[in-house]
Amino acid sequence: MEKLAAKVLENFDFLKKLLRDRAECGESEITIYDDPVTIVVKRDRIDFFINEEYHGSVGVGFNTLSDEIREEARLWLEGLAGMKFKRYAVRR
Repeated sequence: MEKLAAKVLENFDFLKKLLRDRAECGESEITIYDDPVTIVVKRDRIDFFINEEYHGSVGVGFNTLSDEIREEARLWLEGLAGMKFKRYAVRR
């Protein structure tokens, strides 16, 4: 999963441009809502939450994801790393 995270993090600025109308994009983070999951992509790591409860992070060389979020996180990382954005919720 760390390799997928590395690819997402390498493309942070591109992702921010691509998702600016579909996610909350700040200077140093992108927040994606897929109720009940929230994904926060930062420049150095990707944090995962379920119902606003923190369930771990993944980044270059580390993975602290809980068992509860691991599979969903893998799917999101594959999608983000492959630039496939079929699943997300718009929040304005």
